[in-house]
Amino acid sequence: MALTAVAACTNIDHKFARPLNAPMSPSAPPHATPIIGDDFLTAVGPQTPGGQYLRRYWHPFMLASELQDLPVALRLMGEDLVVFRDRAQRIGLLHKHCLHRGTSLEFGIPADQGIQCCYHGWKFDIDGTILETPAEPANSKIKHNFKQGAYPVRELHGLLFAYMGPPEHMPALPVLDTFAKDEGNQPVPFRFHMPCNWLQVVENACDPIHNVFLHAIVSSQFSDAFKVLPALDFVDTPMGFLSMATRLVNGRVFVRASDIIMPNIGQFTGSSNKASEDSFRIGCGRTRWVTPIDDVNCHYIGYVHFSPKYKPYGNLTPDDLGVDKAGLIGQTDERPYKERQREPGDYDAVASQGQVANRRAEHLGTTDRGVVMFRRLLAKAIQANLEGDTPALPQPMLWDGKTRTFAHEYVLSVGPDAAGASHDALQNFGRAAAQAVVSAQSLQMGHDDIEQQTHQKVLQLLKEWVK
Repeated sequence: MALTAVAACTNIDHKFARPLNAPMSPSAPPHATPIIGDDFLTAVGPQTPGGQYLRRYWHPFMLASELQDLPVALRLMGEDLVVFRDRAQRIGLLHKHCLHRGTSLEFGIPADQGIQCCYHGWKFDIDGTILETPAEPANSKIKHNFKQGAYPVRELHGLLFAYMGPPEHMPALPVLDTFAKDEGNQPVPFRFHMPCNWLQVVENACDPIHNVFLHAIVSSQFSDAFKVLPALDFVDTPMGFLSMATRLVNGRVFVRASDIIMPNIGQFTGSSNKASEDSFRIGCGRTRWVTPIDDVNCHYIGYVHFSPKYKPYGNLTPDDLGVDKAGLIGQTDERPYKERQREPGDYDAVASQGQVANRRAEHLGTTDRGVVMFRRLLAKAIQANLEGDTPALPQPMLWDGKTRTFAHEYVLSVGPDAAGASHDALQNFGRAAAQAVVSAQSLQMGHDDIEQQTHQKVLQLLKEWVK
C-alpha cells in the first residue's frame, strides 16, 4: 500500500503509520513510478520498477555477528530501517522512525518481546505489532489500528537476510547446493561496502575478460594462467547464465565458469589455479550477493567456502574475512591510494565508473556480450514484474531441498595435438561441457555422484574434440 494511501486510511497524518491489515511494508505501492533510461535498471527505491522487482527476493544485509545487544540503524534498498535482537534473541527489522512521533528506534530498548521506543515507551513486536502504548488510556484503540512498518529476517550461515516485498508472495529462503557440497564445508561470511550502484558491481562478474587484464597482467591478483587470452561464452541456466572463459595453458584446456544467478547472486571458483595439473570440480569458492543500500551504495556480501577438498584462494583463512575484510587484494579501499594506482583491483575499476555508471557514454565490444546479456535479462524481468508476472525464483530439488547451481572449473590434459586449437574450437568445447554440467541438474543423485558422472561426460567430449 502506498504511503499516501496509508495516510488516507487514518485520522493521523503520519507517514510512518499503517493500518493493522495493511501489507508488511507501507512502501510497496500498487503501481511503480514511471522511469525511463538507465534508472529503469539501476533505481532501487520502493516506488521504482527495479526496486519492486528486487523486493521479490531475499537479500543478505549484514553479518549476524554485527548484531549484538544494541539496535543497529541501517539503510537498505533506499529505506531507513533499524534491526535488533529482543531478549528472546528474535530478530526484528523495523522502519527506523517510531510511528508515534518519529523518534529513531536505534535508541529503542530491546525487550523480552520486541523493542520499546525510548521516547514514550511504545513497544513493537518484530512484525511491527504494537504491544504497548503505556501512557494512553486503557481503552485506546491505537495499538489495534496501526502497526510499525516491518520486514521478516532469516539467519543463514552467519548472514542476516531480509525480504522486503509483498508478504503474500514471500518465497522460501533459498539454500544453494554449494553450502553443503563437501563434507566439512564451512561457509564463512564477509561484507564490504561499495560506493556505487549495485548494477555495475554485478556487471563486473558478467565480464570474464577483465580477469586477464585487471587481475593477471596489470596485477598479480590471479595466477599466471589467467594471462592467456580465453575464448568467452555465456551459457543459459535456469536462473541466469554461466560467464565462461576457456583457454589452453601448458597443454591443458582450462575452463572457468562463474554462475550468474538473477538478480544479484554470483558464484565463483578460485583465482589461484595455475592449470599445472588436471582437476575437475562443480562448485565454487565464493558465493556473493550485491545488495543495494540505495541508488549509489551497495553491499558486496556473501561467503567464502572452506573445504578439506578445495582451496581456491591459496593460503586464505577464515580470519581473513569479516566486516570490511574481503580476503583478496583489490576488493576494498583499505590500501593507500598510490598503491591502488600501481595495482588496482575490482574496487577501483568498478567504483571509479562513478556512483552510477554512465552507460550512454560506453562503446561496447564483442567481449561485453555477458554485460549486455545481463542487462537484457534484468530489463525483461523488471518489465514482467510490472505486468504482474511472478519473477523466476531459485527452485529447490524435490529430493534434497537444495537449489542446484552450476559454477565449475576444470583443467584437462589435451596434449600437443590441440596446441593450435582455434578460438571457435575452444568456445565450442567449453559450451558443450558447460551444457553437460547444466543438464545434470535433473539427475536424482548426490552432488558427488553428479560431479563424477558429468566428469565422465566431459572427458568423452574432450576425446571427440581432440580428434
